[in-house]
Amino acid sequence: MLIDDNIQIIDIDNSEDLIKYIDGISELFLESFSKPLDVELWEWAYVNNPFGEPIVSLAISNDKVIGHYAVIPCTLSCSKGEIQGYLSMTTMVAAAYRKYKLFQLLANRVYDKIESKIEPSVVFGFPNNNSAPGFRKRLGWTIDLDYKVIELSKQVQDYWRKRTSEENYKEKYTLFLNGDVKNWRMKKPKQEWSIKKGVGLKRVHDSLDLMYVEDPVYIADIADIAELSKVYTILPIPDSKEEELNCKVAFSYRFGYRFFNYSGRDDVNFFVQMCMSDVF
Repeated sequence: MLIDDNIQIIDIDNSEDLIKYIDGISELFLESFSKPLDVELWEWAYVNNPFGEPIVSLAISNDKVIGHYAVIPCTLSCSKGEIQGYLSMTTMVAAAYRKYKLFQLLANRVYDKIESKIEPSVVFGFPNNNSAPGFRKRLGWTIDLDYKVIELSKQVQDYWRKRTSEENYKEKYTLFLNGDVKNWRMKKPKQEWSIKKGVGLKRVHDSLDLMYVEDPVYIADIADIAELSKVYTILPIPDSKEEELNCKVAFSYRFGYRFFNYSGRDDVNFFVQMCMSDVF
């Protein structure tokens, strides 16, 4: 597809074809994020993903990749069953080409591909402060502003225990780790961690990241498993609760999503965990 004489749009739905553009993607990544693309990490996410093949739309001009929107598959589960999930990651448009609205154009082409599969699906991700308004306004995402990476203090644990007793978390969609998926997710390059007693913890300097729990009720016992180290996790805590709980917030981490081919979307909730993000 050509959107003018110099810009071509290419749609890709398999890693074999995507690999052909790795040099151009790397150049755009360096421009967009001011650091080199970790090719080993890229292959882990886009090539070796046990959930299946990526869906990507690229914009090309003068043999250079100038726009990139991509999702990787990631099945989410709950007691009601499974839904096909797609993690949105590494959205990029070269600065000189942002007047062409490539962000919206490329994303919608990926979404059209997802919708054409005629199966209940959700695209989700963790947009930063700059991109969150665009995902909401231009792409129709729902953005939850309450999520934060926070120290798991006793007060926060008590608050979380109370919530788990009041809400049926087994009906909340999350990434469930077992078999090949478990091995793949725990062996993300340079970020290995393990799961013990249903709890996944990753050492980061003198603290721990709570990557995964098989059931949210386990959060109440993290301090014992972590051997008194500081533990950080991602939780939905409204600003109004921060002072009451004496929260130590590391940073806000917005969670967003958009459903496709799913009529029951008003009843859907998520149990968001660090292992669902491309950053952790």
